[in-house]
Amino acid sequence: MSIRPQTLEQYQSFMLIAQRKKSPSQWLKGVNVLNVYTGQVETVHIHIAGDRIAYVGEKEPVVGPETKVIELQPHQVIVPGYIEPHAHPFQWYNPFTWGDYVLKQGTTTSINDNMSLFKHLTDDQALQFIERLDAEGDHLWLWWSRFDAQTAFDEKSRTRFAPSSLQRWLSHRLVIQGGEFTSWPLFLEGDVQLQEAMLLTRQTYQKRVEGHLPGASAETLNALTAAGIGADHESLNGEDVVKRLRLGLYATLRYSSIRPDLPELLKDIRQHPELNTNRLMLTNDGSMPYFLEGSGCDNMIRMVLNEGFEPAEAYRMATLNPATYYGIDLLLGGIAPGRLAHLNVLESLDEPTPTHVMVDGKWVIQDKKRRTLAATPQWIKDRFSPLQQNINCEVSWLEHICGDIGVELVNEVITRPYTYTPDNELSEDECYLSLLTNDGRYILNTRIKGFARHLEALASTFTVTKDYILIGRDKEKMISVLKRTIEEGGGIRALFEDGNEQVIPLPLAGGMSPEPVETLITMSQDFIEKLQHEGHPFNDPIYTLLFLTATHLPFIRLTEQGLYAIKDKEWLMSSLRL
Repeated sequence: MSIRPQTLEQYQSFMLIAQRKKSPSQWLKGVNVLNVYTGQVETVHIHIAGDRIAYVGEKEPVVGPETKVIELQPHQVIVPGYIEPHAHPFQWYNPFTWGDYVLKQGTTTSINDNMSLFKHLTDDQALQFIERLDAEGDHLWLWWSRFDAQTAFDEKSRTRFAPSSLQRWLSHRLVIQGGEFTSWPLFLEGDVQLQEAMLLTRQTYQKRVEGHLPGASAETLNALTAAGIGADHESLNGEDVVKRLRLGLYATLRYSSIRPDLPELLKDIRQHPELNTNRLMLTNDGSMPYFLEGSGCDNMIRMVLNEGFEPAEAYRMATLNPATYYGIDLLLGGIAPGRLAHLNVLESLDEPTPTHVMVDGKWVIQDKKRRTLAATPQWIKDRFSPLQQNINCEVSWLEHICGDIGVELVNEVITRPYTYTPDNELSEDECYLSLLTNDGRYILNTRIKGFARHLEALASTFTVTKDYILIGRDKEKMISVLKRTIEEGGGIRALFEDGNEQVIPLPLAGGMSPEPVETLITMSQDFIEKLQHEGHPFNDPIYTLLFLTATHLPFIRLTEQGLYAIKDKEWLMSSLRL
């Protein structure tokens, strides 16, 4: 199934333009092009027919009155539009605003997580959403189809990811892979639903499956590669990259807000000049807003160039390599006949941030500025409505003693258990920690160590499970800020002992904002700066809040049922029914 299908009439017209028997809609006259297939910079004519390239070569087109002739500066060079192969476009920003923002970085296509669509919408609503986004946006959003919810012990989520739902997604023209696959331990233990999902994706629909395999041994990688996984973005060092390449996997190198590994990975890879870089890709892995400006495809390419890789190698990592991996290289990833007209005009190959950007034959960025200002459409606001739960939260709920095991932060997302005495006062770097289910039926009360000092109260509806996280040193104020956050439609609200209050409104389903990414960058920077001033030791507390309920990460997590130890598969304490 084609991502951009043509009618027979459109196809016939396109072929006449390709044979120079009919005039194109645009003619890029005598321009310098990086040919990612040969690695050479060539001076050619590009004939564009509507949304795609019809001709690249030495011949001029038949020029008609409708043909727009474009001449660039002699020093400028065109490269293919960049591809983000692993996007999570729901991290405070929404897919529309995120896609709009990354256009300025030259990223014209992304392959996106559908988790939030699964969480908040029915299949009918979600598939309508991605179709309308495709029709109205200037960026090209392609999608994954998840096999699991990243949260165990929820039978509703098992039903949500049933084979019938997966089939609907995999048969859609905008869905090009399964994954990312986080429940591989269950898969290897013989989980029938997950094995059916893998077989369906690879055998019936012949689509890729991406792994999520941090710390996996060579033996585990062997088994999962045999199962059908084709790529992984969890390499922590150069040895991990080599292990994946040896087994035929593509290795996606990550520069994200919680794993800014790319510079070190590149240094390690340079120690292996024999490695085939055609199986390397680049991702910022759903970075939080504060990190977006420096982690786009343009800046990642710049890092690759600065480490001494050849320009063609660097640009392939963000163009041809992901297109080839996903099997869409006849449509994207290069500047050649038949490809969509996704073009970045650079001042030089040493400067990957584009001056002009074309998507589907339309200039969307000119002189590094958006041609038209884009705002979140009303239909997206209507689809992801504000929280409307009416939970009569009581301070007494936080007084229930659930046990004496607390959560200590090892880094932004890795946690470990520690023991505390419930009757003792909080230590300086401790806060109370509660999970309240979004239906108000269950609560889990414990403590968290290493999150912040002088934090009176924080409430967040921005979690993997849609439940609510409460952190603070004053239980009355914790309930108060939660009530206000829910009343205002969702988000994050933090109150500090010095009277400072940080408010992040997330009225789109309690996890996203309609505001431009630039606004969210400032808000996230202020939020993190204040938390760090009050003792938070890590760079990305936003991911901490998101992942406290995510059971695909070690070592302990908060769930509706209680505090769970992931590796040992045991309950450390139980939640309470309200």
